Amino acid sequence: MVTSSGIGALCLALLCAAPAYQTRRPQAASSPAQQTPAAQSLADAEALLQQQQFAPAAEKLQAIVARHASNPQAWFDLGFAQSHLNKPQEAAAAYRKAVELAPPWFEANLNLGLALAKAGNTAQAISVLKHAVELKPSTGGDQSLGRAWLSLGEVEAESAPADAIAAYDRAAALLPNDSDIHLDSGNLLEKTGNLAGAEQRFQRAAEMGNRQGMLRLINVLIQQERYPDATTWLQKYITQDPQDASARVDLARLLASNGKVADAIAVLQPAAGSAGDRNATRELAQLYLQNKQYALAAPLYQQLLSTNANDAQLHAGLGVSLLYQLKYADAEQQLLQAVKLKPDYAEAYDSLADAARENKHYALAIRALDARGRFLPENPKTYFNRASSYDHLRITKEAIANYKKFLEVAGGKYPDQEFQARHRLKALQPQ
Repeated sequence: MVTSSGIGALCLALLCAAPAYQTRRPQAASSPAQQTPAAQSLADAEALLQQQQFAPAAEKLQAIVARHASNPQAWFDLGFAQSHLNKPQEAAAAYRKAVELAPPWFEANLNLGLALAKAGNTAQAISVLKHAVELKPSTGGDQSLGRAWLSLGEVEAESAPADAIAAYDRAAALLPNDSDIHLDSGNLLEKTGNLAGAEQRFQRAAEMGNRQGMLRLINVLIQQERYPDATTWLQKYITQDPQDASARVDLARLLASNGKVADAIAVLQPAAGSAGDRNATRELAQLYLQNKQYALAAPLYQQLLSTNANDAQLHAGLGVSLLYQLKYADAEQQLLQAVKLKPDYAEAYDSLADAARENKHYALAIRALDARGRFLPENPKTYFNRASSYDHLRITKEAIANYKKFLEVAGGKYPDQEFQARHRLKALQPQ
């Protein structure tokens, strides 16, 4: 017979091998005490198992059970060896014999359930595991029983999610320090659409210091559009892990969406720049544009373009930042490149028209406005810019038509341009 600690190690390794339980390693104990004529052979086989020599161990154990078929320990060990040889059906058959010979043996029932699950016999696995959790572990007490409930939950997750959640909760009660159980149950609740239940489980994991639980909590809060709560938890998370650039990007977006652009910028600055995260750098550049800090945005866009020259949005961002620094020629070149890379980029055409007009490239400005018009409706600005461009080109008919359209929709919101439009119409249409 192998010692209790030896069987514990064997069960640990078996549970590692089961694909659904790679991070769950409950302890097991020895089988009911009994002596067999093949005691030394069994000890030799178990020594091979300890050395992870599973094929020779399985061969030796098959010879033992052929001569001594009433030895539950030998069947248990054979099941263990077959599991590690990736023969789950053979493993299940061996464990089933161990259970038949020693029905109250918790560890044998548990490993039978795991082997059946690995073999794809989910319904049988659930039935066996439900029986296993009613038995008393040989060693490990609540720890072993909690792991068995966790195993049951993981096997039930696909076919019976409500039962799986109940099993997870039983496991959590027996394993109060295991935050991953709350994470697992939260993930399952989220998958079934129960965001409130998922939030509760993720918050438990987060409060236990589980970083992944905190991230999952933030995600479900965002899904529920509870942005202030999500912001609070993101700030807590970043305090714990200041190097997580993705979390900083998420927090910055939440802050910016609530009008706290300066705060969003402050969150991103440590993660962005020449040695920083690319996504954080891109987000920071966009925030600088939004906050009208064009001189700070431009070098970030230039840096990003140095490694991704075919990104239309980066060219457009750089073009806009240059436009508002009155660097019209450079801005025009960047915006031309943006629409060349992305011909349906309506916003870039808008800015291109502004840059071209400032460069006195009025024909280009009109082409840009016409291209924009294929994707977005006209507005007072586009009418005025088109009218002014035609006016400079001395194309009177189109200039008059666009000045009139501008005045029809301006509604007194653009007093300077409205004055100019009326003045030009009088000049272009002398009485």
